[in-house]
Amino acid sequence: MGERVRQTLTVLIGHLPGLGLLLVLGVPALILQAHFTVSGKPVVSAVALVMVFGLVLRNLAGMPTSCLRGTRFAVTRLLRIGIVLLGAQLSLGEVLRSGGQSLLLIATCIILAILVVHRLSVWMGLSERLATLIGVGTSICGVSAVVATAPVIQAKEEETALAVGTIAAFGLLALFVYPLLGTALGLSDHVFGIWAGVAVNDTSQVVATGLMYSQHAAEIATVVKLTRNLFMAPVILVLNAAYMRRAASGGSGFASGGNRTYRNIVPVFVLGFLGMAVLNSLGILGLQARHLLRSLSGFLILLGIGGVGLGTDLAAVRRIGLKPFYAGLCAAVFMAAVSYTLIALVGIE
Repeated sequence: MGERVRQTLTVLIGHLPGLGLLLVLGVPALILQAHFTVSGKPVVSAVALVMVFGLVLRNLAGMPTSCLRGTRFAVTRLLRIGIVLLGAQLSLGEVLRSGGQSLLLIATCIILAILVVHRLSVWMGLSERLATLIGVGTSICGVSAVVATAPVIQAKEEETALAVGTIAAFGLLALFVYPLLGTALGLSDHVFGIWAGVAVNDTSQVVATGLMYSQHAAEIATVVKLTRNLFMAPVILVLNAAYMRRAASGGSGFASGGNRTYRNIVPVFVLGFLGMAVLNSLGILGLQARHLLRSLSGFLILLGIGGVGLGTDLAAVRRIGLKPFYAGLCAAVFMAAVSYTLIALVGIE
């Protein structure tokens, strides 16, 4: 028992430098957000500021090795806990309504994106595996989808790295472009939340993009994005069947056999988010509890997004190469345009 306690303390102490650095970045971002307001509403986003602070620090001064464990913990654990707690602001009815309203929209965008982005990427000279990874990453849930799909289609490490870099680069760009476009187009919080939830790549990027627009937009975007994440399992199963069939026929040089695993295809935090919405729907969470959880959720998400900024190496992004970059650009523009067009056609307000 004593040894276990010592090991736990050692792990916690190892996280402290990184978490301390995130606090140094996050607290000024919160102060600036509170200071610059118009009619009581902030005109600058703490989430955007902490992302920029992290990016600048990482790429100008470098990232201390002692901080790596803490910042990684913030991205992989604290950010997801923050998203789970965000569910306490919603009722199950709202989750089902927003998720159900966007279900057909999400399915249509995923199918179109995978097919069109794959074909376009191959036409640009990328390998079929890399084209598939970019298509899946763009259409479902960013880097997570790329990492989950890569072993299923037996992608090379270089192809996986290129896809991750491409998806991360354009997901990062979306954080700043979408709120500007939403403001210019005069989108309501509800419409913007659905658009961001359908079109932006990674879950963390979706939450951050929504928060830069408004709290309500972030809540809607999170519901839609988590609904979108549920499509990862069926898409990977279909891809696995397709690539195994081609491997059996000896097509495209894909090796047959190999162990496949589908663990972690649907993240556990999706269930946690729904669980918090259920608790709120049952009236178990009082007003004070919801306010406390909302503040804690925002703080944890802020730390996680700061970790994303500190973990982004712009030099690595520049090394992606032109072909994957152009494919990623086309994929990002296609996803944004198609999803916005479908939202307008459906008449979501």
